[in-house]
Parts: sequence; C-alpha cells; structure tokens
Amino acid sequence: MFRGSRLYVAVLAAAAAALAWQLFIPPVTGLADQGDFVRTLFRFGYSPQHGRSLEYFFVEPKYVPDSHFRSPYWEQANSEYLFVGTAILLNKLLSKDGNLDITVAGIVHLLAFLAVFARLLWVTRRVRGHVLLWVAALIALTDAGYAVYFNSWYAEPASCFFFLLLLAEALEIGRDTAITPARLVRWSLWAFLWIFAKPQNAPIGLLLGLFTLRLAMWTHAWRTRAVAVAGAAALLGCAIYNVAAMPLYGRMANTYGVIFSGILAESKDPAADLRALGLDPKLAAYAGTGAWTPRTNYPAMVYSGELARVNTFAVVRFYLFRPVRMWRRLHNLLPKITLVRPPYGNFEPAAGLPPSTQSHAFSLWSGFHEHVLPRVSKWIVFALIGWPLWCAWSWYRAPDRIGRRRAELLILLPIACLGALLSAVYGDAFDFIKHQYLFNLLLDAALLYTAVRAWQWIAERRQRGAPSEQRLLVT
Repeated sequence: MFRGSRLYVAVLAAAAAALAWQLFIPPVTGLADQGDFVRTLFRFGYSPQHGRSLEYFFVEPKYVPDSHFRSPYWEQANSEYLFVGTAILLNKLLSKDGNLDITVAGIVHLLAFLAVFARLLWVTRRVRGHVLLWVAALIALTDAGYAVYFNSWYAEPASCFFFLLLLAEALEIGRDTAITPARLVRWSLWAFLWIFAKPQNAPIGLLLGLFTLRLAMWTHAWRTRAVAVAGAAALLGCAIYNVAAMPLYGRMANTYGVIFSGILAESKDPAADLRALGLDPKLAAYAGTGAWTPRTNYPAMVYSGELARVNTFAVVRFYLFRPVRMWRRLHNLLPKITLVRPPYGNFEPAAGLPPSTQSHAFSLWSGFHEHVLPRVSKWIVFALIGWPLWCAWSWYRAPDRIGRRRAELLILLPIACLGALLSAVYGDAFDFIKHQYLFNLLLDAALLYTAVRAWQWIAERRQRGAPSEQRLLVT
C-alpha cells in the first residue's frame, strides 16, 4: 500500500457510485440515438425495439435481434466495437429473451472506465497536489455530460477511455523520460485505439504518429527505435484509413452541411463562394440547409454526382485562403465550443418525462462548461495558441535533457486540443456540440493540469516564505 491509499479507494468507490446511480437506478439516463448507432451496434444484427421513432428525443431501452436493420453503406470499423462486442457476449449470459438492454452497454462501459480511472489515479499518486487532481477528475469525468454516453452505442466512450490511457502513459514517460519497448508498445496501442475510435480523431493521429517518430530519437537502442517506427507507421496508417474509409454517403452529407449550413449560411456572396468551390452559383438558393433539413438539395446533388467533386481538402483550402472567413466561422461558434451536452433526450419513454429531457443530476461540471466557460471561450482559444509557444520557450530554457523532453510531451496537449476544435469548427456543421466532445475532454485535461500547476506554484511560494524551522518541518 502507499500513502493515500484510502483516498485512492474512496475516489474509485465514489466514481463507481456516481456512475451507477445515473446508469442503473431508475429512471436510468443515457443518450438518445441521432443516427450514429447504425455505425456501431446495428452491424451486429440488432435493431431498436421501437424502430426509429425515439431518435433524438428518448433513449431506446431495448434492442432486438434483426439483421435486416443493418445499413452497410453507413458503417465504418472503429475501436468502440471492442465494447459493443463485449456487451453482446455479456448479454447472452444476462438476457432470457435475447433482447439487448441498453444498461448492458452501461455495465461494460462502467467497468472499463473504472479500470482506466484506476490507472490514471495510480500514475498520478505521487504528483504534488494529487488530491486536488483526483477530486476534480472525479467531478468532471462522472458528470452527466460524459456519463450519459455510457448507456448508448456511440463511439465517444472509446475515445474517452483510450485518451485517458494514453494520458496516463504520457505521464509515466514524463516522470523519468525513459523509453522502453514496453512503454512504446502501450503508447502506440492506446494512441491507435484512440484515433481508431472516430474519423474526427484523424488529425490528432497525424500529430501522434510524427511524435512517436520523435520518441525513437530519445533512445539509441535499435529494438526500441524499431518499435517506435512501427508504432508511428500504425498511427499514420490509422489516420489515413479513418479519412479514406469514411462511408461515401456520410462523407457527402457532411460536405453538404459544411458548405450549405456553414460557408454559405455565413456568406455575403454565396454565388461567389460556390464558384470558388467549383459548384453551380444557382445552388445559392439552398444556403442554410443541411443534408437532412427541409428544402435540402442533398439527394439531388448526390444523384447528379456534383457533390462528389467537392471534398474535405477543397473546404480546407477555401478557408486557408480566406483568413477573415476562417475567423468569422470560429467567432460565430465560440459561445458553443465549451458545451458538452448535445440536445438529445437522456431518458426512456417509461420515465414519463417530456421529449429531449436532460438529466440534472451530477451536472455541476457540465454546468461550468455551459455557464462559465463560454464567457471566456475566446481567451481559452488564445491561451491554447500561446501554450505551445510557452512550451517551446521552456524547452529552450530547460537546463537538462529531462526538462526538454517533458516540454515536448506537454506541447502535445494544447496542439491536440486545437486540432480537435478546428476539425469540428471547419469540418462539421451538423451535430456540432456532440462533435466537440473530444475538444472538451482535452480541454478538461488542460484545465486540470493548469489547476494543479497553479496549486504547486502557490505551495512552493508559501514554503519559500515560511520561516526556516517551518520549511524544515515541511520537508
């Protein structure tokens, strides 16, 4: 046992209790499907008991065996399959009628989270200010904004778990900056599964792939370098796969939304923007529509093949050559970037609550994201931009190799956070709040790091100002 082991057990028990209360005590909470479950659960031969009638508004409590509900042209392999497959196997032991209850997903996600959370707490047990870190992490990660995804078939839980595992690995590497083959295997595995969770994680995959090559330079052992090169290749390949393997209809629907709900809706000259994108200026009549909204022209553009001529890179190029438009897009979305709860229902119909009702239990942290952070969202973005510059200065001023390596590790967090933000801002115009999940998860990690560093700085200042006898006792 280690000093503080009782607190360690207490924090884990509190996390288990808070999540179990939300996931299993009636009325249970989850997150209504908005169409994404077709990419995870339905390919395993299940369909919602009530068809699609509850989408967006209510949580579907049960899923029935039905292979005809599958839509292969919407599916894309992802690391959430690990949890979906486990839930289906567990359901064979628990279910008497073969139906799959949503709380089985909750059980699997809860157990996985507790294992990951235990690992994170263990790695940080010697950090000065770890009590503050543990309590804050407990409040944040068991908040309804994250917990409702556990009773669902979204891929966000996989994105959360594997990020936390990678974060724990980064903290261990940062402790002594020693690189071993075992550490590199874990680093590469957690990073791969994190990137593999969602196509939106692909830009971060490129960053991690390049950094893994950098880790190879931290050692002279050829075996360790070989593991690093293999890991980097896997990460870069995963990032490329995530983009290349996106379902065609989903990719075109996203492109339509980015153009017509994003670029044209904010444009002062929609016809000129359409010409710049290689599209017919007459399509300006559909500005403000989305792929699934009334008056959409999406089906006609898919049928004609016109939409297939515009890809993500054309949209990126459009914004890069128009920095004013780039800032306008970001500025318009700043009030929403810190919101963590998409406007979908958290309860099943049997709860007797109105459609789209959200749970207010364990919502302190999401309330902080909703009511406090939007007031400073612009400064959050500026701080994230300045953070890598501060890391670069720290690297330059570091007195030894360990300090420089820690600065290199630390710079990953703000860059990944910005990557998650920008990919959602400029690459998505539908379901924006849900697609800010990863940004807010990374932002929470950055906020907790900042809080702990501030705590350590204050403690060091107070210790320096204390009388010599008192400093001796503290030491």
